[in-house]
Amino acid sequence: YQNIENFNHSLDEDEFIQDEVLRGAFAYRGKMIADVLKLHIKDETHFITAYIKAYHEWLLYFIEKLEQKYKSLSKV
Repeated sequence: YQNIENFNHSLDEDEFIQDEVLRGAFAYRGKMIADVLKLHIKDETHFITAYIKAYHEWLLYFIEKLEQKYKSLSKV
């Protein structure tokens, strides 16, 4: 869980990643995490598992968007 927070911090500080192109991906990350929080999971193990699953799903989406950005920059 802490590693995810550290990774988020790194992403938040990276100028290449923090631009208009990927802004929607970060909004989607917020939605995914908010959906987990709305479940009000009391058991810490179940909460962390749900959090990691949501984050995994977001990472797949983020990688796709990052690849699209790379391809568009490669054409320039």
